[in-house]
Amino acid sequence: MPFRFRDRPVQSVASLLRHLQGDERRLSADSKAAGKVVWYRGLRSRAHELVPTFHVQRRDVSDEIHMMNLFKQNAHEFLEGQIPSSEWEWMFLMRHHGLPSRLLDWSENPLVGLYFATEPDRQIRNEDGALWCLLPAQLNRWSLAWPDDTFALPMFTEREAEYSLGENETLRIYLPRGVRQARSSAEARPPAAAISIRTSKRIQAQLGVFTIHHADRKPLEDSGDQSHIWRFIIPAAQKAAIQTELRRIGITRLTLFPELDSVAEEAGAALGGT
Repeated sequence: MPFRFRDRPVQSVASLLRHLQGDERRLSADSKAAGKVVWYRGLRSRAHELVPTFHVQRRDVSDEIHMMNLFKQNAHEFLEGQIPSSEWEWMFLMRHHGLPSRLLDWSENPLVGLYFATEPDRQIRNEDGALWCLLPAQLNRWSLAWPDDTFALPMFTEREAEYSLGENETLRIYLPRGVRQARSSAEARPPAAAISIRTSKRIQAQLGVFTIHHADRKPLEDSGDQSHIWRFIIPAAQKAAIQTELRRIGITRLTLFPELDSVAEEAGAALGGT
């Protein structure tokens, strides 16, 4: 596929950093590489597409609204006064607790993406992984008619007090009510990239950023002319060794998911637990 750069294998943390250094030089020489900020997403299988669970399950926006209403109906008792103040905040809270979402997680840290590409999975054995790299501002040229001369990215917020509210308002069409108004596939928008307030320790630890799909189920990597994206391939035979290297430099389940479940998992693994 005609991604910005060709697929290259990653044999170690050091080899990834060398590749990224070379990519940075090439991006710096391209005045059209909007923003030059790069995001990363790791997938355990190179065969997996960049499609959110909501669209993988082929759900409709009416399902999304129904789920949101049911979640809101029963969530208040457990929120201890921290009630979401906007539709975006409800969407992120639902996603955090496991409901299907049109959001895809990315990270500003390539080693976080590498961790997820090499993380063990009993159902995905002997498959090469993939580390996807994204130019978010370049993607937004296609989805939001983003100007060429800005490095800024919109934010998932509806709060009047947030600065750059005009830019943030460009995302309103991606809220459930905006998706519902897309009466045909011709009105569906490409995925867009945006930042969010990091309201959880998990998002902060992972330096989380996000893309969001509209009504179109097309994979993100097929949007536009594909100049916004490329990937590295992680050979299955190297995954365990790369995980060991990541542990040595402090990229572990506990550092990326700073919660008691991770503490228990790491304690069990230290004694040979599962």
